[in-house]
Amino acid sequence: MVKLGLIGCGAIAHTHVSNLVSVLNNGEITAIYDINKDAAEQINNQFELNAKIYDSIDEVVNDDNVDAVMVCSRNDAHVDPVIKAVEAGKPVFVEKPLATVASDCKKVVDAELKTGKRLVQVGFMRRFDPFYIQLKNEIDSGDIGKPLMGYNRHFTTRPATNYFETPNMINDAFIHEIDITHWLFNEPYTSVQVQYARPNSLNTATKLKDPQIATLHMKSGAIVNTYLTQNSIYGYDVMCQVIGEKGIAQLPDMPTIEVRKAGHISHTIDEDWTKRFITAYQVELQTFINEVAADEKLTGPSSWDGYVAAVTADCAIKSQTDESLVPIHLDEMPELYK
Repeated sequence: MVKLGLIGCGAIAHTHVSNLVSVLNNGEITAIYDINKDAAEQINNQFELNAKIYDSIDEVVNDDNVDAVMVCSRNDAHVDPVIKAVEAGKPVFVEKPLATVASDCKKVVDAELKTGKRLVQVGFMRRFDPFYIQLKNEIDSGDIGKPLMGYNRHFTTRPATNYFETPNMINDAFIHEIDITHWLFNEPYTSVQVQYARPNSLNTATKLKDPQIATLHMKSGAIVNTYLTQNSIYGYDVMCQVIGEKGIAQLPDMPTIEVRKAGHISHTIDEDWTKRFITAYQVELQTFINEVAADEKLTGPSSWDGYVAAVTADCAIKSQTDESLVPIHLDEMPELYK
């Protein structure tokens, strides 16, 4: 049984713990920390974890009854616990993004390189979604030829938090497309540009410009556009399409059953993104647990993937200021991540 220390007890932590308790195998929460102790006690009681609640990150990381660490705190509070876990030699699963700026991601990479071992898995769960995996396999097979262009849609019913501002569109939403597009096309980015469409009059977040269009340019010349909104109103809607030399591969438009009734053909669209990716959330964490239990090299999204996403996100946020095309420059990938 892999004993996990949980840091951060917000909504995504509840999703992971619920899966651990009811679906997954060989993992249990034995230690918890949240800056809000009431939140730690609430999740402990709700799921009957019988975990020890600590007053600091260090106590969780250094607990002998903790084999690995799960970091589910706010985006801007990931770096400290991740680095402490790495320095303690313990594997760590951290929710995306690895950090909100590339310089902090580089600190994690540097800490991991000192150990000579991959210890970090970043929660880019779309890589574990069955439909994205099928899409990746189709592209890699060469059946549609070399990928030339792509299109993503990332629509959320309403802003996920009350602090959602224009830059959050990148680090909370577009970060997923940054990672999954890099994974699907398997090549580096050269530039990114973010532009604003006509403002949505239904947007109630006063510090959020919505909707936005982000364009990624790749080394080969391939271009991928992503349409982003936090105010779709109708539901959570994700699409990915890759256009190749010989054909097109894309996700199913809405992976729910089709109903034909009363003169209409319909699909249900949920408002909750965790339900769309419930299988992906389960598989990513089970994969982490299995590899930790077997003392195997972690194969999920790495801290380097988190760094690549953060460098790109930093450039996208820079582009948001004037809608300019911003070049992307990356350090050379270390051997550990090849």
